[in-house]
Amino acid sequence: MTKPPPDPVTVVLPVHNAADRLEKVVPGWAEALARLGREYEIVAVDDGSTDGSGAVLDRLAGGRVRHLRVLRHEAHRGYGASLRTALTEARHPLLFTTAVDYPYPPADLKKLLDRIEVRDELLGKQPDLISGCRTGRAAPLVVRGVGRGWRLLWRVAAGMTLAPSPTWLGTRESLYNALVGRVFGSPLADVNSAYKLYRTAFLRRVPIQSDSDFVHTELAAKATFLTSLVDELPLTPATAEPVAPSVWRDFWRVFKHPEFGTPPAGSGVNHRVTENTEQQQTEPE
Repeated sequence: MTKPPPDPVTVVLPVHNAADRLEKVVPGWAEALARLGREYEIVAVDDGSTDGSGAVLDRLAGGRVRHLRVLRHEAHRGYGASLRTALTEARHPLLFTTAVDYPYPPADLKKLLDRIEVRDELLGKQPDLISGCRTGRAAPLVVRGVGRGWRLLWRVAAGMTLAPSPTWLGTRESLYNALVGRVFGSPLADVNSAYKLYRTAFLRRVPIQSDSDFVHTELAAKATFLTSLVDELPLTPATAEPVAPSVWRDFWRVFKHPEFGTPPAGSGVNHRVTENTEQQQTEPE
């Protein structure tokens, strides 16, 4: 019996004033995707850049990077708005998104793609969200000590074995993850990670309300509410990763009036498109 081809993937790269990195990052993603043996497209969203990022993306889409499309916001709107814009143009059943300034390699995407294809034997369904957990930063000694004490307490008092956190992103991010875990039910240790793989059909079930980076928390919370399967995998350790501060800009909008159901076609979208029109074909080995 012939095995069906793997699901194609859309890779979304929100871009804001990153002209100095694009010549390396975008071709790097294209090369890594070509090695996966599945159809793909790259959708770069120029989110109101003022440093020439748009011109660099247009040049790359003009010939150097195949299967690249460029969408453009006239003004800076944020990561969530960029993801919402890209979703209206995505052509494939899987959608991966990451930040262009992340040091985590494109090779890590393969394990996320492998995991999202695994069907749960009990529930009979596959995950809607696989999140990459940022690793590589060592927790302070006092934090490790408190963690060991907390796990020992639960082991002795309740017979429960708690696994240590796979990541340390600083006190502020740790408190943020703990808060949104209780308020929104997010199961992720690193909910703010901008290295996530979704099923496109899931994203089209939930209107994206956040314009800012709060979109990562919003979508994890909505996946949990809809009883979607969610998993988290550690990324290749990277000690130099700058940790962005937690974003509260859209917290109350989502908390007070969470929206579910398929959004109207083209809702909230105002962008222009530049496309490399070269036909999709098999990449050479």
